[in-house]
Amino acid sequence: MPVRSLVAYRENSLRAIARSAEPASREVREAAEDLRDTLATQRGVAMAAPQIGIPLRLFVWDLKRPRDPGGPPARGVLVNPEILERTGSVPVVEGCLSFPGLDLSIRRPERVTVAGFDLRGSRVVYTGSGLFARMVEHEVDHLEGILLPDRQPPLSRLLSLWRRRRWEKRWEKLP
Repeated sequence: MPVRSLVAYRENSLRAIARSAEPASREVREAAEDLRDTLATQRGVAMAAPQIGIPLRLFVWDLKRPRDPGGPPARGVLVNPEILERTGSVPVVEGCLSFPGLDLSIRRPERVTVAGFDLRGSRVVYTGSGLFARMVEHEVDHLEGILLPDRQPPLSRLLSLWRRRRWEKRWEKLP
């Protein structure tokens, strides 16, 4: 399937709540393949369907490391994800493919349990911590129309707004 263009951070479609998807459908399999192919061309570890203009509730990930024993897979697809449990809270510096070059300090759970469906339509439940937990939270945010800057505390958001404006001016000058 084709590598798709990323939806720019200014596009309103990134703020829309993605619609539920039929896990074993051809539409979802094709969207997942497009997501995988597009992610392979990027420097990120995961990508949600709205980031390539597909308003469905699914995301793919490739943590680019072996699977942790007993942990979630290092690579996969999750359709209609639902976070069942969040544990702890840690400060992280996080980036987003929809905001290239912009890294922000936010807080994310240390551990999450997420349920959803695989591409065969089977229900799956994963519990993971660290990068997996942050990735799940980030991608589910995309499916809910929540963007990375929305996760900052108010005072940090003001400082980041100033930084983002400087970043946007530099970004607009790029070819």
